[in-house]
Amino acid sequence: MLLGSTVVVALIASGCDGLWYHIENDCELMLTCEKYRGRGSEVVPPGCVPSEIDGAIDDTCGVFVASTGNDDNAGTRAEPVATLAEALRRAADKGTEAYACAETFEEAVEVPVGIKLFGGLDCANGWRWIGETAKTVVAPGEEPIALKVMPGEGAVRIEDVSVHAANAQALGASSIAVLVDGAEVELVRCELIAGNGADGAEGEDAPSEVPAQASPGNAGTDACSDLDTSGAPDVTLPGGAQVENACGGALSIGGEGGAGRVNNGGDGATSQSTEETARGGVGEAVSGVWDCGGAEPNGRGDDGSTGIPGEAGLAASGPGTLSSSGYVGASGEAGRAGIPGQGGGGGGGAKGGAAICADGMPGAGASGGSGGPGGCGGLPGQGGGAGGASIALASVEGKVTLKDCVLKAGNGGKGGAGGDLQPGGAGGLGGVGGIGVGGSKNACAGGQGGQGGNGGPGGGGLGGPSLAIAYRGEAVRQEGQTTLTPGTAGSGGPGGSSNVAENAGAEGVSAAEQEFP
Repeated sequence: MLLGSTVVVALIASGCDGLWYHIENDCELMLTCEKYRGRGSEVVPPGCVPSEIDGAIDDTCGVFVASTGNDDNAGTRAEPVATLAEALRRAADKGTEAYACAETFEEAVEVPVGIKLFGGLDCANGWRWIGETAKTVVAPGEEPIALKVMPGEGAVRIEDVSVHAANAQALGASSIAVLVDGAEVELVRCELIAGNGADGAEGEDAPSEVPAQASPGNAGTDACSDLDTSGAPDVTLPGGAQVENACGGALSIGGEGGAGRVNNGGDGATSQSTEETARGGVGEAVSGVWDCGGAEPNGRGDDGSTGIPGEAGLAASGPGTLSSSGYVGASGEAGRAGIPGQGGGGGGGAKGGAAICADGMPGAGASGGSGGPGGCGGLPGQGGGAGGASIALASVEGKVTLKDCVLKAGNGGKGGAGGDLQPGGAGGLGGVGGIGVGGSKNACAGGQGGQGGNGGPGGGGLGGPSLAIAYRGEAVRQEGQTTLTPGTAGSGGPGGSSNVAENAGAEGVSAAEQEFP
């Protein structure tokens, strides 16, 4: 190229206009042909491929970058720019190549379409190629993707560059050395080294405090305690009113107490909390034997049953997803809330009879207490987050060729543990029965409300994968002495509440290559 430039200058100086015209229109000699200088060109001008020449790269080949440079410089060997980002931007604008010293650049890099980036140059000794022994290192700090090739038409070629992704820091984040987003890329003598994926976030625990115990049922009314409008004793005394326990969108209701009457006591009502009900106590028949707690039948309200526990959250499984944004694993699912306990049945009412109230007038017997409502169900634990991946090369609908490259992944992050469940709350006590008068029996108490069902524990998160190559679409082509070394995959997160439901997340995958849907 220097010879060509010298010849042109000499011809101009000698006034050989006719000969100059022919040289000026010889794009091969002037290195101005489209195949040499157009953006997206697959051919680099002769003398501009560092590994193919014995000597320095000429300034006319492209833009030069060194860590000691300045982004306001001209971008020549003598005045290089300081950042790869600036060198690639200028090279893309000019349709030339970018040349980097065998130094470390602490920046995340986005490579535009059609760019050729040559690393491994000894900028202290004439910009000669030393790529076999020293490479240009791309090593950003906490960026999740160290180098990304942008989508578009035109091939990208990268030689003698070592890309190091740091260990991921944010919960569930991945470490990816190189991500190719829908581009055609050739990587030659490159090293792609990913750090470790971060552990997944733990699922949020349900509140540790047990829900408050439900309110008790209402007491029944004592015999002869009320008078009707004529001053005579009432012939019917209503049982204790039902009590409700609202639990968010759910409701548990204790059964109403049985009425007290002159000739017989009324049955207590059943509860109204779930499809199943607790029956009320049985009132005393005229000739029956009164019993509030012995052999069946008896007048005490039945206790409500315990609420159904909430379902455990599903454990995370599957490969996760690969996109232009990177890798995202599957989180465990949240559990379900427990069902409120069943309300207790109402207690049976007693009969009154003749000559039990004041002045010897007949009156109603005592009425039964209402059943206590069921306790609220416990809240569920949330699902654990997925562990982050460690991926040396991720190709998303790209066309990638590796030549004599080294790919090494770190370890995948552990899946997050599922959140712990909240136990269900205690049911309300049954209301006491009314007291008999003048030889009449006491009424019966309502049944106690059932315990609320426990919430479901959260599912464990998926363990992060460790992959030398992850791809979606076309498989990555490998040539020469390319080596692939995965690390250790992350373990799945345990299910909540010490994995009581055995819903731990699946372990991640460790593989040299992994295809994603």
